[in-house]
Formats: sequence, C-alpha cells, structure tokens
Amino acid sequence: MHKTKKSTWTVIGIMIVIALLAPIIVGRKNNYLLNILISYCYFGILASSLNLLMGYTGQTSLGHAAFMAIGGYTYAILNKTLGIHFLLSTVGAILISFACGLFIGFACSKLSAIFLSMTTSGFAKAVMLIIINVKWLTGGANGFTGIPKLTILGYKITNFELYYLALAIALLVFLFCYRLIYSKTGRAMQAIRNAPIAAAAMGINVNGYKFLVCGISAALAGLAGCIYAVNMNYLSADMFNKTSITLLTMTVCGGMGSLFGPVIGTLVIGTLPELLRPFSEYLDGVYGVMIILVMLFMPKGIYGGIHSLIKKINKKKKNTVVQEV
Repeated sequence: MHKTKKSTWTVIGIMIVIALLAPIIVGRKNNYLLNILISYCYFGILASSLNLLMGYTGQTSLGHAAFMAIGGYTYAILNKTLGIHFLLSTVGAILISFACGLFIGFACSKLSAIFLSMTTSGFAKAVMLIIINVKWLTGGANGFTGIPKLTILGYKITNFELYYLALAIALLVFLFCYRLIYSKTGRAMQAIRNAPIAAAAMGINVNGYKFLVCGISAALAGLAGCIYAVNMNYLSADMFNKTSITLLTMTVCGGMGSLFGPVIGTLVIGTLPELLRPFSEYLDGVYGVMIILVMLFMPKGIYGGIHSLIKKINKKKKNTVVQEV
C-alpha cells in the first residue's frame, strides 16, 4: 500500500481550503470569475484523464477533446431533447464516452505512439464533422442551445453552487486516479509505459490494460463535458476545436506521470488566456513555446521541476548541517 508523506497531505489540505474559499472571495454574483473557477474543475478532470493515458501508459492522444464533446453533446441530447433527468443523462454521457474510448482503445492496442497520435487526431476531426453535419440532432454549425441549468428539488443551481458541485466531482476524480495509480492495475500501467516488452514477458496483458485505460480516460473526459455543457448552457463544434492542444499543454507542462502535474498545468495554462486576453490570437504560439521551454529546462514538467528544486534545497541543507557538525 502506497504511503503518502505528511507534507504532501498538508499541501493537499491547503489547496482544498483555497479552492473552498475562492468563490467566496470573488463573490457569489461575479459570474465571470466563477466561470473561470468552474473551468479549472472540468479542465482539471480533463488533464487528469489525459494523464492516465499519456503519463501512465505512454500513449499519446491529440484528439482527447473529442471525448469531452461526446460527453457534452450526449448529456445535452438526453437532458434537453429527450427530457431525461440530469443524473441519468450524466451516467448515459459517461457510458457513451467510455464506449467510444474502448473503440479507440482497440486502435491503441494495435498501433505505435506516432500512428496512435494520428488516429486520435483523425477521430477528433470525424467527431466534429458529425456534430456539424447532423443538424437535426446537434444543431449543426449553429450549436446546441438552451441546455437547462441544474435544478434540484425545484431549486435552480447558480454558478456559485455549481462551482462547489464541480469541485466535489473533480476531487472525487482525483481520488479515483490516486487509488487507480497505486493499485495493482496502476503498477501494471506504469510497467507498460516503462518497458512494454518486459511487462508482457512478466505476464501483464499489455493490450488489455491499454484498452481499459483508453475507456476510463474517455469516460472521465465525457464527465468533464457534462460539467462544461451545464456551465455554458450552449455547445458548438468550434468550442472543442482547440481544446485538445490546450489540454495537451496542460498535461505536458504540468508534469506527466504525477498526480499533481495536471492540477498545476490546469492552474497555469487555464489562467494564461485571461492574462493574455489582448494577445488571444497568439495563444497557440504561446502554448507551443511553453511546451518547448518546459521540455528543455523541466523535462518532468513544472511539478517535476519544483520537486527536484525542493530535493536540491533539502540536500544542500543536510550537507551544511553535516559540515557544521
């Protein structure tokens, strides 16, 4: 059983307290900032889902936003068009996303990394084309409008309350990822990432685990899509076109193969569009430069860089104490 350091739990506790206080600080009626806070939640879930795929099994996906779109549109169709309760609509969206993930998982088990990247990118384009062309179901290029706000026992949920709901879901997802990574399945995933041939020789079903992780990753992305749909009350293909690049930047820059990496990547990259709003047309270029710089100077991402720095400082302190003695 994996043991987490006391200092790590302290950091997690501080981050949760800050997350709980954030909407109170920005104000209950400040919908602009509340929407940004909610975006941290669904992007955090998305980055964690991609991290399972890339960071723990070594599979690259350039079209992960497609699963978010599938989840969002499935939820919208079930909830608004068919009038199904939002909980059942969410479950339906997760299951459909999971099934689509298994479909791509079949490709994952047969293709190498570069061909898998091309396949996922092509899959994303196909999903977007279906969304645009099946107008009677998705609204086409005009988008899917009028997605209902959440209503619980007759009370319409505001963005203030939606944030806490999204935060609770995000924390449950992080807990799920933690339990998965430090389980027997997680150890098998990491063995596949580091040495797939050796893992297969040890009796690990490499293709089976890749297949399963693709499904789980897609299901979590679909869940993020549900939160996105409820928050925005509107969906269109354009909203997801550049999300895959943003998501990839979050995961790589934050630090793949670590639980904290996606959280740090979400906070840093999720804040950039707001800080660089006057230069929004250059954002893709900024993301590209960030990935290059992080890969050059912090190969393990921002989290890995911070972790290494803390280790060096502690080692220096120990050496200083030894010299003084």
